[in-house]
Amino acid sequence: MYSLGQKIKHLRLQKRMTQIELAKQLCTPSMISQIESDRARPSYKILYGIADRLEVPLEHLLTDVDLNQEFLSTYKMARAMVSAQDYTAAIPFLEQLQSASQAQIPETDILFDLAECYIHTKRYTDADSILSRVLETAFLKSDTHLSARVYRSLGRLELNRKRYQLAAFHWHKAYDESDKMEEPDIYLQAGILYDLGDAYFKSGKLHDALGYYGRSSALYDKMDSLQEMGNVYLNLGISYHKLNDLDKAAEYSEKAVHIYESLNNIVMTVKLQATCAVLYGQTGREGEAITMLQGAITNLLTLGKQEEAGMASVELATLLLQQNDLPEAEEACYQARKLLPELHIYQARVHRLYGRIAVQKGQRDEAIRRFQKSADRFKHTDELGEWGDTMSELAEVYKNEGDLKTAVGVMQEIRGYTRQAMLKRGIAL
Repeated sequence: MYSLGQKIKHLRLQKRMTQIELAKQLCTPSMISQIESDRARPSYKILYGIADRLEVPLEHLLTDVDLNQEFLSTYKMARAMVSAQDYTAAIPFLEQLQSASQAQIPETDILFDLAECYIHTKRYTDADSILSRVLETAFLKSDTHLSARVYRSLGRLELNRKRYQLAAFHWHKAYDESDKMEEPDIYLQAGILYDLGDAYFKSGKLHDALGYYGRSSALYDKMDSLQEMGNVYLNLGISYHKLNDLDKAAEYSEKAVHIYESLNNIVMTVKLQATCAVLYGQTGREGEAITMLQGAITNLLTLGKQEEAGMASVELATLLLQQNDLPEAEEACYQARKLLPELHIYQARVHRLYGRIAVQKGQRDEAIRRFQKSADRFKHTDELGEWGDTMSELAEVYKNEGDLKTAVGVMQEIRGYTRQAMLKRGIAL
């Protein structure tokens, strides 16, 4: 059985390639020599480049090699892929590790990483199956820390399925398990409380969300965990904004800005400036808000963050439309359309803004076309609330034109589809 270095050398010789040719723009020829003699371990980046140069899939390099020698490095590489959010690439390696019997790494660690990859690649049934296996192990060992982690992952799975009540159920179980530990993992508990806030926020239970975000914030505060504190403050700001408590929304958003600035997280700082600008626009500071958003868009484009710049352009268009500046609002919509990916949820908001602009211009057919496009996109992404709001605006267009029959038909469609969607989610109206 080959070692990794021996296999690379064998494939290189098959290609009639020198070490210099294999190393070109990847590393030094000396490094290739050390890798082939098993005196050096290649990084994921170098190994990926070697596989590409040898014209073989990356997993082919790790098949039929000495697992006693390679198991640990393969796992580290898979972990690096997971950390880099390259979930699809990590799956075959984790599946290979799962089937190999090695004592160096606990099987539950491999299974957790594999479940996370399945969740992110929407293989929910596979993820559920793996997490159920790990949960059984946790119960057999009376390992409350492990069971808390499993329940937390199950909650994330259900959140991705948009089954928010079930996600909250799992996270409550996770918190209960974490409370049974002899030495509670405060970091884990803070994360679970944050997750619960997220579930209740997405369920529309904003007061409950604020309660859990607040408890999470208090725990993170004890740990001086600035990144997490910034995330919590940002979500508190968004929650208060939804509750129309604009002063508190601005206060928490500004706190988040200060924290991210202290972390020198430039991209997040600019995104938060855009969030604050939206809040300023809601509190009578429209001129300042527009200037802030324009600056944020420029900075985001400079940083290469086109998607975020597109989202900020949608917010700018919304403010400009509120100011009745139709030409500038249209220009901001056009910029957003160019910057955002075609299937981005904000494209639906752009079409809705175009519809509102058309209403202002008295362009009935264009308004109807845009509202329908917007509604179709919201429906496709299961954004029920946004879909209903957009359809209501469409009904208003028909009503104002005196077409009451069509307007009533649209309202009945809203009621029927909303009822059907709620029943599907297990909510009786």
